[in-house]
Amino acid sequence: MIDPRHVPDVAPEEMLARFILSRRHIRSSDATIKPDAFVPHPHDELSVTRHKDAAESEVWNAGRAIAEYQQRTLHGRGDVRADVFVERGLSVQADPVQGHATLPDNPNHANVTNWPKDDKGRQKLLALEIAATAKLVRPVV
Repeated sequence: MIDPRHVPDVAPEEMLARFILSRRHIRSSDATIKPDAFVPHPHDELSVTRHKDAAESEVWNAGRAIAEYQQRTLHGRGDVRADVFVERGLSVQADPVQGHATLPDNPNHANVTNWPKDDKGRQKLLALEIAATAKLVRPVV
């Protein structure tokens, strides 16, 4: 994981993980991710985890901690490069979570920002384009 004392900016070529905590965000017919997994509703930003300096087990541990915190099931993750967001006018900002009273620590946490406010249709279109590039990765049992 990233050293929380020295968190670099997110590079365009970095891989990001969007944890999927709802079975309805995965198409069972072809094991692809539905766009709703990438819509920031109800927030203004989309929470992701960077792969940077993290072993595969550390990425999954971050997902499991988030699922446990939200009392949900981790169904998988959608891996997407940061530049996929940036090319659509969005920003990816490092936002490490450390020492928060209620959230699990995650020095690799980042937020995707600059979503069109009050334009759910545009958000959905962006999410559709992002989901089309995402690779579904299932958790190892």
